[in-house]
Formats: sequence, structure tokens, C-alpha cells
Amino acid sequence: MSHILAHDGQFFRVDVAEIVTPDDPGKTTYACWCSDAFKELKEAPREPCSRFIDAPPAPTRADACRQAYQWIKTDWTAKKASRGNETSHFSGVAYTVWLFKGASSWGFEFQEFADAKAFAKAAEKSVEVSKTAITNNESPQPLTIWEKAQK
Repeated sequence: MSHILAHDGQFFRVDVAEIVTPDDPGKTTYACWCSDAFKELKEAPREPCSRFIDAPPAPTRADACRQAYQWIKTDWTAKKASRGNETSHFSGVAYTVWLFKGASSWGFEFQEFADAKAFAKAAEKSVEVSKTAITNNESPQPLTIWEKAQK
């Protein structure tokens, strides 16, 4: 069953899984996975729960949810603090892959052009991405541009 946690202006999707062992099938424990943070609640169905909550199995579903919520709050606070201490991303050439969906765009930085190109190629397969572009910090012109054909 999926749950949504709202924390610090972000949403997190949490899935709780029941664990049964063959040694004691009457004893059930629970573990959780969560998604990365997302801004809008309507994005929840598209957010995969790909991060395992590293905690001992909980005796109840409610305890597992509490563990997950506490882990997310702690992890998010730590990430937020570390982002404040970042001074530089990459030295030298940095490649940025721009993904466009309607009027919105997102940029993802890579040190290697091959990594940026592979990421852009994978993004092109997404139904929601209408255009991709790869730029670098040394050239005003995009290195590559891909657009979906208009129907």
C-alpha cells in the first residue's frame, strides 16, 4: 500500500511491504521503500519507490510507516544541509542535458559527454519529454537537439 508524506514543501511516496518467513509464517514484519522528493501531488503515481529504508523490519505496518517518515525527514534535512555547503559542481567542461515537457524544463549536469548523451537518449523514450538538448559551459550553442515529431 502506498502512502504520501508531505515534508518541507516536498512530497514523498512510501510503499510498505509485508515480510513473511518460511520458518515462522505466523510472524509478519514490515519494510519500506520511498521515492525521491517531488513538488506536486499529481506526480505521485509516476514516482517509483526505488530507495530502500534502511531500518530493521518493523512489527506493524504503522511502525514501518513511522520508521520511513523519520528516515525521510532525517535524510532530507541532511541533503538540504549538504546542498547549502556546495561550492562548485565540476571543474572544466560540464555538459547539461535539458529535458522539456510543455513549458517546463529541467537540467541535469554530467562531466562526460558520453554520459550526457546516454541520459538524453533514454529520456527521449519518455512519453512526457517533448524535446532534449545537450549544452556545455564553453559554448553558447546546443551540442545536440532532439524533438518529437508533431502529429
